[in-house]
Amino acid sequence: MKKKYLLAPGPTPVAEHVALEMAHPMIHHRTPQFSKIFAEAAEAAKYLFQTKQEVLILASTGTGGMEGCVTNLFSPGDKVLVINGGKFGERWGKISESYGLTVVWHNVEWGQAADAKAIENLLKEDKDLKAIMVQASETSTTVAHPIEELSKLTRDRDDILLVVDGITGVGVFDLPMDKWGIDAMITGSQKALALPPGLALVGLSEKAWKFNESSSIPRFYFDFKKERKNL
Repeated sequence: MKKKYLLAPGPTPVAEHVALEMAHPMIHHRTPQFSKIFAEAAEAAKYLFQTKQEVLILASTGTGGMEGCVTNLFSPGDKVLVINGGKFGERWGKISESYGLTVVWHNVEWGQAADAKAIENLLKEDKDLKAIMVQASETSTTVAHPIEELSKLTRDRDDILLVVDGITGVGVFDLPMDKWGIDAMITGSQKALALPPGLALVGLSEKAWKFNESSSIPRFYFDFKKERKNL
């Protein structure tokens, strides 16, 4: 048999024993059997995110998790700072603009990481910013942004969130959500977890859940409050 190699950031190859598990007969999602499996996965996700908070598991791509963070944490007119150093930084901005947020674009040369000092100066100049939106790892350039340094700018403030696309970062390098004070973080099943595509995982801090209470963007499928009740 000819062996195929995936030389891309994702999807990543799925181990044979994982693929064979998926060949088992389907089980219903409202049975005790499924509930037990889901509870185990949700608990393991906390370990992955290094958090005591619940991690939501969504039937979605990673982009769906990003969109869910926009619709569940903000309201039309909210001003957010988007660090744009590649195609996925650009995606944060496009999603945000689609829902009526006011995007302040901080463009970073492709192949370069964001300068935390420059971001600090922007936050001092504009007190209305509700979030820093950034990639832990910008997939299109492979650059890792300084998440720990950026977290120091937001974790002691209750009026701004650090929202991190960790889709190609979580499970690859250290991103301790609680220790650093990351407010929202997303990953997908098809990257470091080496699973088939189809799941997005989203962790939110208590501060982020407070933002959720005042968010006014309409939502149905990606309703984090409902998802939290189902855990």
